[in-house]
Amino acid sequence: MKLVATLSVILTAVGLSSLLEAQAPDRTRVKPDMHEGVVREGHIQFTHVDRNKRRRLTLDLYRPEEGQGPFPAVVIYFGGGWQNGRPGIFAPVAQALAQRGYVCIVPEYRLSGEKAFPAAVYDCKAAIRWARGNAKRFRIDPKRIATMGGSAGGHLAGFMAATNGIARFEGEGDNRAVSSKVQASVVMCGPMSLLLPHIVERVEKAAAKLEGDAIITFMGGALPGQKTGIYEEASPLTHVGEHSPPMLFIDGELDRPGVRHKEFRARLTAHKIPHNFLILPGAPHPFWNMKEWFAPTIEAVDGFLSKHMPPDGEGSR
Repeated sequence: MKLVATLSVILTAVGLSSLLEAQAPDRTRVKPDMHEGVVREGHIQFTHVDRNKRRRLTLDLYRPEEGQGPFPAVVIYFGGGWQNGRPGIFAPVAQALAQRGYVCIVPEYRLSGEKAFPAAVYDCKAAIRWARGNAKRFRIDPKRIATMGGSAGGHLAGFMAATNGIARFEGEGDNRAVSSKVQASVVMCGPMSLLLPHIVERVEKAAAKLEGDAIITFMGGALPGQKTGIYEEASPLTHVGEHSPPMLFIDGELDRPGVRHKEFRARLTAHKIPHNFLILPGAPHPFWNMKEWFAPTIEAVDGFLSKHMPPDGEGSR
């Protein structure tokens, strides 16, 4: 009887383990190997960031292999706390969207270790101007350009949308005669305010312990309590208004869902600007390159952009 009971316990444990494994989300990273129907052009120079034109930035471009276009474009910004990261991080997302008929542009931008805010903003605006300025060359519809990003890249994507048409954020990069306005934006886990209580608490604790923090570096060493106004200026919330386009927010269930953009969405509502908010069940930070949440992310982005950037240009806004 003891043997039978022991075997029963073992079998039950094995069964439970298998069940848990079957239910566990697949956090395996998606590989950038979706090449079918996609043409990639890498390291294309899109702007200079110094007056002597010695420092240049490049971008990776993914476009549909078939079709005449013009195609909608998505300028995608990588994350990494504004202090690290690279365009290749978003290669799988760009490939998947290119397979759905988008031209995807993933640019470099100056990281905070090189130059603090607003340098990254200037570079992100320059990438949009480049996309519109090279629309004919890459079969882009200049009337259908969106931004997208995750984490720090989500902040930048949202900043582009919030500052549509605000001249002081253009910088001195290339293609200055071209508009940087966007027609839609997708923000994944990106803070729309850098003065949220949990952010201020984190920054103040780091400063008190003389520790570094990604936001402090991005702010050029400034702290929230100082009267520089830089935290307000760097927050998309400060600038959002009737000039902003339709926006989609995607958060993971395990990553403060809704907190980063609650007030921002309220202001969009006040200005009657269309916006959606999606929470991905069980998703961590970041989620967009993990197999469990990759397909739902692409589906949501495609659905939103298709609605708000239709080919006839007669979207809801």
